[in-house]
Amino acid sequence: MNKTHKGHSIIVSAAQAATRQWRPRLTVIWSKDGEGKVSKLTINRAFRMRREAETEGFIVAKKWIDDGTPPFPWD
Repeated sequence: MNKTHKGHSIIVSAAQAATRQWRPRLTVIWSKDGEGKVSKLTINRAFRMRREAETEGFIVAKKWIDDGTPPFPWD
């Protein structure tokens, strides 16, 4: 899933864990002061369906952007 939010490109994928649950993987790309930035974010939560993981990943990425891209608390 690729989307944008407030000038940030958000790429969300999901990886299947050994438990057959899906874990979101987020990449956010943006520019700050003319310099390209990339952040890879991980959510330590699993979902039954891939689509659920991707949707939740996008929600988390948007909140992270809205909060001013602070250090990710669970990295």
